[in-house]
Amino acid sequence: MLTTLSLITIFPHVSPVYGQVSTNGTKAWLDREHNIKILFSSTPAQPTIGSPSVLRFTVENLQTGKPVTNLLARVVILGVASNQETAFRLTNISAPYGDFSINIIFPDMGSYQVIARITSQTHDVALLASFIVSVPAIQQSTLNLFGGNYIIWVNLLMAAVAVVVSILFLFGKKKKNKSG
Repeated sequence: MLTTLSLITIFPHVSPVYGQVSTNGTKAWLDREHNIKILFSSTPAQPTIGSPSVLRFTVENLQTGKPVTNLLARVVILGVASNQETAFRLTNISAPYGDFSINIIFPDMGSYQVIARITSQTHDVALLASFIVSVPAIQQSTLNLFGGNYIIWVNLLMAAVAVVVSILFLFGKKKKNKSG
C-alpha cells in the first residue's frame, strides 16, 4: 500500500485513464490525454503457483498504433490480499522499441497488482498503469495426468510408495517377532 502511494505521489497530476480486457487475455491501459495505449499480457495466460510466467508490456501511440520508442520502465508487483507480503520491484527496464517483458514466478495463489511506471528517455512521456493478475490455487490442467503439471501426481505416487513400504516393513517386523 505504501509503495502504491509513493508511486502515485510521483505524478501529482493524474489524467483519466481507462482499462480494457480483450478476448485473447490482453489487457489495455488507455491514457487519452497523452495519446498512449499500454498492452499487457501474460504467458501462460493463467499463471500458476511456482511456475515461470512472462509478463509482456507494449506501449503504443493510441491513434497510430505505432510503438512509442526509447522508454524506461519500472515495475512493481504487489500481493492484493493483506496476507500476501510478496513484493517484486524491477527498475531500469529498457524498452527501446516500445515493448518489454519480465520473467516472474508467483509464489502464492491470489491476485497481484502489477504497476508499471513508464517514462521516455526524453521525459516527454510519463505514465503509470496498473493491471491485475490472478493466480489460482490449482489450475484445471494440473488435474489432467497427461496435460500440464506432473508435480501433484509425482507427490501422490511418492506418498503411495511410502505407505506400501511402511506396510511391508510392519508386516516384516511382525513375522520376525513371531518366528523368533
